[in-house]
Amino acid sequence: MSVQYEGRIDHTEATIQELFETQYSTYRMGRVVAAAVAGVALVAAGLFAPVPVLAQGLLILAGCLLFVGRDFPAIVRAEGVIEARGGHLPSSVCTFCTGHMELEEGGIRKKLRYEKLDRIVQDRRYLYLFFGPESVVMVDRSTIQPGTAADVMELVSQRTGKQWEASFSLLTFSLRDLLRIWDNRKAGKPSAGKKKKGKQ
Repeated sequence: MSVQYEGRIDHTEATIQELFETQYSTYRMGRVVAAAVAGVALVAAGLFAPVPVLAQGLLILAGCLLFVGRDFPAIVRAEGVIEARGGHLPSSVCTFCTGHMELEEGGIRKKLRYEKLDRIVQDRRYLYLFFGPESVVMVDRSTIQPGTAADVMELVSQRTGKQWEASFSLLTFSLRDLLRIWDNRKAGKPSAGKKKKGKQ
């Protein structure tokens, strides 16, 4: 297969954190939104509820902590990876061929199939190609050559039949995101027939 494009990522502590936060918000969006909403509700209660001043302060503090720490599990995982590697963070090169991708990391090269991709996510700096909740290829958009990130995105969309998702942000959260959360929750629940069968 002919090589179309190539991109790389040279990980730093910042990119590792970006990776885990994007991974968490992509597959645990419902939890992120729930934590943010609960945080706002607690702050509102602290500001407007007829409670003692001390209780108001505790509610506002708890709300702020909950809102700011909504992706805390992702931060913990990122810090664990950084600590486990002792600061020696990986670099990888992803080659986008016509019919497949090839990932090279630490001198090891492996072939990846487009049809195995589960979610494809992008933000202003990176592309994230998820093969599942625990498997992702991250590419720095500025390193792609020849061509641009848009060329790679078009190729991957054509090969997978999937649309690129924007990296989650509360500033751009929309009704479509809510519907996606609902669809994901339904997909993760066993049907009523399966539940009954399991109890027998």
